[in-house]
Amino acid sequence: MKIVSGELAPGALLATETTLAQSLGLSRPSLREALRALARKGLVDARTRRGTLVNDKPQWNVLDSDVLRWIAAAPPDPAFFMDLLDLRVIFEPAAARLAAARATPEQILTIENAFRAMAAALPADVEGCCQHDLAFHELIIAATGNRLLIRVAAAIRTALLAAFRLSSNARESYENSLAEHGAVAAAIRRRSPDDAEAAMRGLLAGTARDLAPAYEAKPRGKAPARPARGVAITWPRRG
Repeated sequence: MKIVSGELAPGALLATETTLAQSLGLSRPSLREALRALARKGLVDARTRRGTLVNDKPQWNVLDSDVLRWIAAAPPDPAFFMDLLDLRVIFEPAAARLAAARATPEQILTIENAFRAMAAALPADVEGCCQHDLAFHELIIAATGNRLLIRVAAAIRTALLAAFRLSSNARESYENSLAEHGAVAAAIRRRSPDDAEAAMRGLLAGTARDLAPAYEAKPRGKAPARPARGVAITWPRRG
């Protein structure tokens, strides 16, 4: 999408309805509905006699599932994905804590099965491992039973897909993180909220370390060892 990719910059005036409808092969009523949808998502501002302008990024509804999907499909925006990492470290450890306290036996089993599927997919099927990783994190969030957290799960999916795309060596990153994923699953199985929270923090610390070269836009050399579980996360510098 041209707005999300930056091809249409903030403040840009969209073409007239007639021109847009012709270029997109839409009827004018269909185009108007599409523009209204974009306005509801905060991407554009349509006003009578002035036309439709592209909004600045702070006005976008970045937790909208469509907007997140479009961002994930666009060229990577390191600053945005750093924001997603911030979001993950704020609430995923808490989600793991809640899951350890609230998950049903069936939910615990599905979390463990997702972890086992991750391990079984490596080293040959890295993309399959990514899909099982998505399921692992989404199942933990679902096990909290918190409807608001579940609504934010789409942001986690986008962050994980971005990590997969940005990582210079996704297979190595997943292999390095298997023990940390296993520690999270084991803590939830033991019904240990403290351990589940600490294990998730360790997992996210490793994720931040693996993606730091991409976020800093520097040549990717040999990465340092993953931090020990419980070590504070050191975020890449923001430009």
